[in-house]
Amino acid sequence: MNGSGSDDAAAARIWTEAHQAAFARATGDVNPMHMDARMARRTLAGERAVHGVHAALWALDACADAHPVDRLATLQMRFERFVLVGDCTVLTVHAADAGQLRLSLAVDGVRTLTIQATFAADKAPAQPIETAPTAIPAEPIARDPAALTGLAGAFTLPDPAAIAALAPGLARALGPGRVAALGGLSTLVGMFVPGLHSILSKIDVTVTDGDAGSSFGYAVKRFQPMLQSVTLDAAGPGLTARVEGFVRPRPVEQESLQDLAALVEPGAFADVSALIVGGSRGLGAATAKLIAAGGGTVCITYASGADEAEAVAREIRDAGGRCQVLRYDAAAPAAAQLAALAMRPSQLYHFATPRIFRQKRAPFEPACLDTMMRVYNAAFYELSQFCLDRSDAVAAFYPSTTAIDEAPRDTLEYVMAKIAGETLAATLGRTLPKLRTVIERLPRVKTDQTATIFPVPAAAPSALMLPIIRRMASA
Repeated sequence: MNGSGSDDAAAARIWTEAHQAAFARATGDVNPMHMDARMARRTLAGERAVHGVHAALWALDACADAHPVDRLATLQMRFERFVLVGDCTVLTVHAADAGQLRLSLAVDGVRTLTIQATFAADKAPAQPIETAPTAIPAEPIARDPAALTGLAGAFTLPDPAAIAALAPGLARALGPGRVAALGGLSTLVGMFVPGLHSILSKIDVTVTDGDAGSSFGYAVKRFQPMLQSVTLDAAGPGLTARVEGFVRPRPVEQESLQDLAALVEPGAFADVSALIVGGSRGLGAATAKLIAAGGGTVCITYASGADEAEAVAREIRDAGGRCQVLRYDAAAPAAAQLAALAMRPSQLYHFATPRIFRQKRAPFEPACLDTMMRVYNAAFYELSQFCLDRSDAVAAFYPSTTAIDEAPRDTLEYVMAKIAGETLAATLGRTLPKLRTVIERLPRVKTDQTATIFPVPAAAPSALMLPIIRRMASA
């Protein structure tokens, strides 16, 4: 581990529930993108993300005994990709000598975090914190981005003993107070600014003399609305920092049944009995509400969002409609899961989907393609057969995508599976006498699945689905 250009894998860790809980207790950072599986589904990570600062502290702790971390002068951390609970991160030291340390973390060979440290005998002078600190809130603050400019404040750090126990070597080298302040950088972003809807991007730390005290101060230096980026200055025991992050997209609000009912003629879909797979949100929820508003009967399924599915069903029932809810996992056979279906379906809508925009480890991932093919092909075939076994005639909607023509980055397996799905749906429609298939390449839809930090044009689900529902009901 020297400056010769050779890289050495120094350590590895599989991130667990226990790691998440311990860091949250030590810092007070309980942002739901880290702690709540249901809420994390609706963020860009798609699953619970490991606290970025926790990953950085673990990496530095692994290096504390072999390198002069006690002489740490500056620290640059770049958070490049999410690490998810269950991932295995591998720490690699790229260069190390008396003056510097460069290292990175990777998952399946893809870099997630880089750290560059410099060492020196002297430390910068400490900066006083003049703002009276407040307590860390029990839940992260939901900030209005328009109010971020000029925002300033301070909070009281938790007892440093808990976070020192998570990084004992680093705490011995730097002192527990500085390690607590490093942990406070996560608390700042995840709980205060931007708070609830936040993503950490960069941290540049300068180590200062003296690590006494428990106050952590901050001030927003710049907010860029076009990029949704925020830059803060922060100071705590034994350090100052420049922190950069983003305001991540908020969960997409579902269209209400009341609003959708104004688009549908009363009784327009009175003869429709629709099985809507993936009906708890997005396209599926809008489809269920539109059909119910037109007098039809619906059954919606969910894979993991039981509360969301029940909320859709409750909204339909409260308006006098009929809606059944069943759990269905597209990775498992359909018949047993849907045995309790109370209707004879005349229509099938197949909106089941794994996460589309996701972190990929390689340009092509066979395991990802297997998952996509199961959901978009095998499951559609099984569902069609299931509905045909219960009904005299079925119209089945296969939602394809304009991504087939656009080929956006990181969606190769999704596009391949959708191309195959179009062929399957068309073939079934030609060869199964009682089955009529409708295939439509949909543009990007405004859902949690398609959310990005930078705004991208996206259509409302109802605007896309109402013409298709009418087409499905016309035969």
